[in-house]
Amino acid sequence: MTTDETAGHTAGAAEERPSGPPHSAARRPLPADRFGGYAPLSVALHWLSVLFAAALLLTAWLDRPELHGLAGLVAAPFLLVHTLRRLKRGFPRAPDEPAILSFAARLAIIAMLLAMLVIVLSGLSIVLSSDRISGLARSDIVLPWAPGPALTAAAHAWHGTAAQLFLAAAGLHLLAALGYGARRMHAVTSRIVRPVPGGR
Repeated sequence: MTTDETAGHTAGAAEERPSGPPHSAARRPLPADRFGGYAPLSVALHWLSVLFAAALLLTAWLDRPELHGLAGLVAAPFLLVHTLRRLKRGFPRAPDEPAILSFAARLAIIAMLLAMLVIVLSGLSIVLSSDRISGLARSDIVLPWAPGPALTAAAHAWHGTAAQLFLAAAGLHLLAALGYGARRMHAVTSRIVRPVPGGR
């Protein structure tokens, strides 16, 4: 085989070589793979949840229970839809990295979603049974469980614990995102801002 033939064979092999997961590295092709990205609605719900979480954290930090409760009532349906939809639809395929890192990143996301679910349900119980938040028209909202002192106390405990778990998991999630950026895995970080039709 001549030198030219060898070079042509090598080039052809390089072109045919599988690129791996389309979101695994910056220089690999990024086709519109519905198994490797998020759907437009998923991306929208993600960023809405980020904004609502920031508003809830701010009002809690400022010790404004009325504003916190109002923000919670507005955010609750969006957070519930986002959480249940994500748990049902699953996640894009894992990045091309050590399995332990992918597992930790996925575990952090699942912990955030479960904590968010507990935060919403316990928060609704607190709001609709609290005398401190009398201006939120809580009588217009009916929960499937009857409010009472015992339930309110339990809801406060669950709410605080879930909030701490959410913050811890969100911190790990942010570290994972920063890690992808540091390793120049830009296709991973960009999938939450570049929706894929029919994606997760």
